[in-house]
Amino acid sequence: MRKRTLCVLLVLFIPAAIALFALQEEPKPAKLYIRATIYPTFSLSRYDYNNDIDLVRIRTYIELRKDSQTGEVIPDAEIAINSQPLDFKEDHYEKRIPVDKENLPEKISLRIVVPEEPTIEETYPIPDWLTILSPKPAIFDPDIPLSLKWNFQKNKRPVNAIVYDFKSGENILRENDIEKTEVIIPAEKIPGETIVRLYVISAWIFKKWIIGENVARGSEINMIPWSQVFIRTK
Repeated sequence: MRKRTLCVLLVLFIPAAIALFALQEEPKPAKLYIRATIYPTFSLSRYDYNNDIDLVRIRTYIELRKDSQTGEVIPDAEIAINSQPLDFKEDHYEKRIPVDKENLPEKISLRIVVPEEPTIEETYPIPDWLTILSPKPAIFDPDIPLSLKWNFQKNKRPVNAIVYDFKSGENILRENDIEKTEVIIPAEKIPGETIVRLYVISAWIFKKWIIGENVARGSEINMIPWSQVFIRTK
């Protein structure tokens, strides 16, 4: 009777033990740390370029690591923004994705495929597009004050304006958190016989946390609209 009872218990215990062991050994999805920075970018042509006029692009930089922002870099993922695959560069993924300036996109789709891990697919709205209105690319007289104007496609927001000598790197003007939509650069600050780079960048950052079962805490996507133009002075 005892032998029969022992056999029955063994028959019941062994499958349960095997199932429990298999459950314990089943691999869990790895946590992926994601930091995405997206720049909706409107670049006016340089003063002497007749090609690549008014390049409008979504500049994308994505950091992908295991577990946290200090984790190991994952170099073998497939990452795409709006179906455009990104390139792996040393420790991150990046791409400058051209878009039609007459039909500016209002959102971006993010797709991340890591071998043997669940696919991540998310869609985020592009908060706005920022465009420099003046100056246009041209050759300018440095003895005349220069007006830098810009606007947003949707809502007026604060910006940082930066102007510098592109050859020497010397600063000409830098103003932060500007509420207006124009700054005047005095003639005495404008150097002659050089190339000047002017750009405005949103002073605010559109941030969203990326959340998912296999996404590490702190993962985020940031979008920062900006615009630039190059001119030459006599």
